[in-house]
Amino acid sequence: MEPVDASGASGPSSPSIRIAEQDKAVLQPSTTATAAAVVTDDNVLMENELAKYDGDLEHGRKQTFRGAVLLWLGFQSCGVIYGDIGTSPLYVFSSTFTSQPSWDDLVGALSIIVWSLTLIVSLKYVCIVLLADDDGQGGTFALYSLLSRYARISTPGPPSAMASQKTLQLQRYRTGDMKPASRHIRSFIEGSPACQHLLKLVGVLGVSMVMADGVLTPAQSVLGAIQGIKVVRPDLGTPVIVGVTCAILVVLFLLQPFGTARLGTAFAPIVVIWLLFNMASGIYNLVVYDHSVLKAFSPHYAFLYLARNGTDGWRSLGGLLLAFTGVEALFADLAAFGRRAIQLSWLCLAFPCLLLAYTGQAAYISQDATGTAFVSVLEMAYRI
Repeated sequence: MEPVDASGASGPSSPSIRIAEQDKAVLQPSTTATAAAVVTDDNVLMENELAKYDGDLEHGRKQTFRGAVLLWLGFQSCGVIYGDIGTSPLYVFSSTFTSQPSWDDLVGALSIIVWSLTLIVSLKYVCIVLLADDDGQGGTFALYSLLSRYARISTPGPPSAMASQKTLQLQRYRTGDMKPASRHIRSFIEGSPACQHLLKLVGVLGVSMVMADGVLTPAQSVLGAIQGIKVVRPDLGTPVIVGVTCAILVVLFLLQPFGTARLGTAFAPIVVIWLLFNMASGIYNLVVYDHSVLKAFSPHYAFLYLARNGTDGWRSLGGLLLAFTGVEALFADLAAFGRRAIQLSWLCLAFPCLLLAYTGQAAYISQDATGTAFVSVLEMAYRI
């Protein structure tokens, strides 16, 4: 007689016992399989999230604007980007020369300005630098983030923060399309802590310089504009000029919290009118005074200027570089307007207006009998 357990089932050969044992045998590996499946699902979700952002980096989800929207963004960008470089004609020649320049020196300086705007702004920034965006973002930190996509240069956060997933990690972008030379450079950067710290230092220094430029150049531009009023009001004293300049700067900085879109829309008409006024003034001066300054479009006048003046010529570059101060705004404001809108506004409006403004100023200065027009270029505008 076979033994019977408490549940009333028969011995080991009982069907209920065999089913229970089979279930128990299957249950243990199924639990392990479930845990593995959960981990696998988490990995899949993480890979999907990374793939989604990788798609952004591959320009798969970037916004592209056309037609009226593109024109509107280009118009808005004028009010935000060109407030600095667009007002440089106020003080470039007065910062370069200390006395009435000769025709050769004037055309040589103009040639440096023309080719600086062409090579540094139009070619370097508009055609090359604007392509180096990090998922549509521009600026120094965006370049550092973009470099982190292709080289492991970021330092991991604390283990506790990483475990709680509270820190944002810059991970190298999975790519195998780099050329051998680029791979060697990447290996050097990843294996050199000194190089990684240097990149961080350069990034912080670049941002600091942009911030300093954003504080100093508005003061220079506004002060130069207010000083131009002395052409029609010679009795205007220095305290009044400084006070009005400070008041305008305070108002401008108080308007910043309104945001890029509102400020761009509000200031774009002012900047566009200003640029068109400079273009009209330049065309008038070229026609009426001295159109021969157009020879400055030949770059050899720039080399002759530097060779003829020696050390003084190289020192004068400190004033000539003011012609393209503020160019970093084209890249820093890339995310606000987009590459195509900035390229459109620069190449179709700001660039030709500035070229005609500087050439027109040179035409007027070359025929100025008083020898004072180079000090206050606004004087020529008032005389027109």
